[in-house]
Amino acid sequence: MDSELKLTSIGISYLNQVRKWTYFLSIIGFIFTGTIVLAALFLSSLIGMISGMDSNYGVSGFTAMGTGSVTIIYLALAVIYFSLSLFLYRFSIRIKAAVREHNSAQLEDGLKNLKSYWKLAGILTVVVLSLYVLFFVFSILFGAAAFAGL
Repeated sequence: MDSELKLTSIGISYLNQVRKWTYFLSIIGFIFTGTIVLAALFLSSLIGMISGMDSNYGVSGFTAMGTGSVTIIYLALAVIYFSLSLFLYRFSIRIKAAVREHNSAQLEDGLKNLKSYWKLAGILTVVVLSLYVLFFVFSILFGAAAFAGL
């Protein structure tokens, strides 16, 4: 049994086409990550400034907590998005080298980064779906409690 996998020229062409798209998407992802970081820094300041106008130009404790939460959430999203973009970028760079040099080690490393991308995307999907279920259950419970209180 031959355990070695060989790519045809058509398979290599498909990999090269995928590489171009993943490179484009990774660059867009890096730009979007920078936008998220800027939003984290400036949006929290803007919220604090607007909310501070209501309390005689001083920032209340609730407002400070809220702006800090916004910053932390946005920065966490930026880290996640940066990680996804980095996996795609590494995939595209390694696949480019693999196609150009016919290097199996580069191909394996590129595919490892693609696996990491999809693994992280899958974990994030499970987390988001779990949060949706949790919010749904809580909304039913709170709705039932509010209805019973009428």
